[in-house]
Amino acid sequence: GTPGRLPKTPDAGDMVLVVNPGPQDQWEDCDKKTKGAGVAVFLNSISGGWTYELGGPLKDFEQVYYLKRVSKGWVFRAYPGKWQALVEAPDGTTIVLETYDERPLLRDVSKLVREFSFNNYGLMNDRYAKGFGGRL
Repeated sequence: GTPGRLPKTPDAGDMVLVVNPGPQDQWEDCDKKTKGAGVAVFLNSISGGWTYELGGPLKDFEQVYYLKRVSKGWVFRAYPGKWQALVEAPDGTTIVLETYDERPLLRDVSKLVREFSFNNYGLMNDRYAKGFGGRL
């Protein structure tokens, strides 16, 4: 079919791949059009107003691969694994600070990572300022 258009109504034997759907209304439209598919996979950059929490705008979707930058670290998940709060050390390595069975709140992960980084590395863990951190 034409890029951006489904060639037919998907059925239970089909897998649908939706690449970077954009604003929430496009997510919802793609969700409606792919309801009959056996598997629907959304690959996206997760950019938009819903990024203040973890996940995308469709709450009933399972995030199977997830990587989001937070100050001084990352939130990571690879299904079926647990959610992880990762801190970046000054040498560029990452340390798992906490694992979660359920999707954590973004503000909780951000606070944990920031506080660990500051308490253990002080100001020497800033990847954006020349002279700070091991990667610059």
